Amino acid sequence: MIIGARTIKTGLAVALTVFLVNILEMKLDVETSNFAAMAAIMAIVGMRPSIKSSLDNFKNRVIATIIGSLVAIILALTLGLNALYLGLGSIAIILICLKLGLTESISFALITLVAVGTYYDFSIMQIAYRVSGMLIGLTVSTGLNIIFMPPDYTQDLKAKINDLRIKFENLFEDAANDILREEKIEKEVIKYNRQIIRDELDDTRDVYALLAEDVLPKNKKMIKHYRRSINAIQSNLERLTAMHISIVYMSSSSQYSKIRQNLYKYLEYLLLLHRQIYNYIALNTDYQQVENNIDTEEIRKEIVELIKVDDDESVFEFYNVYFEATRINEKLDQLICEFKLEEDRRDGK
Repeated sequence: MIIGARTIKTGLAVALTVFLVNILEMKLDVETSNFAAMAAIMAIVGMRPSIKSSLDNFKNRVIATIIGSLVAIILALTLGLNALYLGLGSIAIILICLKLGLTESISFALITLVAVGTYYDFSIMQIAYRVSGMLIGLTVSTGLNIIFMPPDYTQDLKAKINDLRIKFENLFEDAANDILREEKIEKEVIKYNRQIIRDELDDTRDVYALLAEDVLPKNKKMIKHYRRSINAIQSNLERLTAMHISIVYMSSSSQYSKIRQNLYKYLEYLLLLHRQIYNYIALNTDYQQVENNIDTEEIRKEIVELIKVDDDESVFEFYNVYFEATRINEKLDQLICEFKLEEDRRDGK
């Protein structure tokens, strides 16, 4: 079992918070029930997956904590702090936080209300002690997240891109093989696999967002490259879906076997090219230029000439396959330029 950085930081945040709160209690010569416990809870829930989210939410959580303590004070001085009024206070806090745009910090305000409002010795000094303890918990968790083992999702993103491209390449290979197969893949199978890839795209973008929002110095240009490599798979997935529809409807007559063979070789080349590009992006392997023996212009001319002399509507599907394949090729060429793969290869990098 691998212990993650966030797990370690959460444990340290709890330990350091309790330690600091205990020191504060000794300095102030106070003993309050659950003083350290509530501060530790704040440290636990305050731990965020990225540095930027920690910083962005720190201010809002401090404000929410103050709101919770103020509501507790108002209830104590007016209605009282029984179960019913604490429930009404919770509703008021939720409405206030929603009005102020502090949606993600509502729990902090409610924890403060409960921590302050359920303590038997209610006084301004006791409120100050408990609120300061919770603020210590928030500060410790935020500070540790920035200073100690700051999160870096680069490798996680590469792993997600690799999983994504493998699923795409498997689907691409199945679709390409249908050009030569009599029995085509069922439409529902393609649809199912396409949805899996779309879900994988969403997961990959979530990891990308965590990497992109961090404020520590990183190779921002490379991060943008990763985004474009993800977008390229999404775009090519749509091209592949349209291409496979044409493959299913294209004529299987033996007189078109040569064109089918040429289109298959074209798609085979694109698949190899795709693998080389994404091996470099996701696995850090050296980019190996794929030998291109495909005369795409000759394929296009052959299909156009066939369309001119053949009235069979299924002949148009050959051109659709060629057209979508060419669009995929253009996306791959853009990635080669984006990552300067040909330049790096010439320079021996």
